Amino acid sequence: MSLRVCLRRASRLPLIVSALVLGVTLAGCGTPAASREATPVASAPVAAPATASPTPPPKVRVTFMAGFAPQENLPFVAAYVAQERGLFAEEGLEVDIRHSSGQDEHLKLLLTKNVDFVTGTAAQALRRNADGLPVTAIALFGQRGDQGYVARADSGIKTPADFKGRTVGFKAGVVPAELEGMLRNAGLTRDDVKLVSVGFDPREFIEKKVDVYPVFLGNEPDTIRKAGVAITVIDPTDFGVPTLGLTYLAHSDTVKQRPDVAERFLRATLRATKWIEANPDAAVEITLKYAKGADAAHQRFLLGVDLANAKRADGMGRATPQAWQALADLLVGFKVLPKLMDAKQAYDLSIVDRLYDTQQIR
Repeated sequence: MSLRVCLRRASRLPLIVSALVLGVTLAGCGTPAASREATPVASAPVAAPATASPTPPPKVRVTFMAGFAPQENLPFVAAYVAQERGLFAEEGLEVDIRHSSGQDEHLKLLLTKNVDFVTGTAAQALRRNADGLPVTAIALFGQRGDQGYVARADSGIKTPADFKGRTVGFKAGVVPAELEGMLRNAGLTRDDVKLVSVGFDPREFIEKKVDVYPVFLGNEPDTIRKAGVAITVIDPTDFGVPTLGLTYLAHSDTVKQRPDVAERFLRATLRATKWIEANPDAAVEITLKYAKGADAAHQRFLLGVDLANAKRADGMGRATPQAWQALADLLVGFKVLPKLMDAKQAYDLSIVDRLYDTQQIR
């Protein structure tokens, strides 16, 4: 039988049947036996089992409020980057980023649970806990404090010992424990210097109203140098004073009752710090979306200081109990805290440690 006839017969069969028997029909239409045995009928392909997609985390709305105006403080930038690069979204977080208007607005709103996460210094966390308030530090960025002092390079003031007989400024009406610690370590007391209350405008120093001026290390030194004044920077940590810097703070109830939300927030922001460390200039560009009109070069200076102060071999955001306790003891010694306290009541870094230990921050 010819192949043409066989095909014509097969075409008269119902579609499904003809598809099944077409190979048999053709086999009887003059195909050599040897060829039939050498060409097995192909098996129908087996579909690969479907791979289940990971269940996305449930959507949660949270509010992060930075302690002051938008700028390149590392914990601020970590939130900006986590937002802009979709890291919060990957965690199922819808984050409203705000900034405090001053007067500790962020801490007040945290206590009333109107915001979920804020920034604050380690000293603030210790003080709030000493007052019995439910505030917990969940990550520590500043491995040293962000406050220091400057003197004119030609003043002869190089160390705290040189403060003797000089005018020394202090801000916000409070002589800080860091200054007290430096004086003590240099064998001096308050009576050996002339303490002067100053404002936050460095022109008071530029115009020589004080010999030693208190600064935020990531801010005013750059501003003063740009004004043409050569300075010596004096960091209390370099002179034996235990200091710590900015933290993320949460309400204690959040840490206890919603640890999954705290973990998702920290995983996103700590991943952001890894990216920031590798891409500082790009991080500045992101920050300028929030800090409208800010000077990019100044913001880069601030970020560089914060990155250097946050660096740890085992991961940014971590800390040792000894560092926390040393700061608490310093604050007690100069009556910033009313009595000795166990610093562990002010912080819980277990989530941060677990994220690094399980290699989730990369």
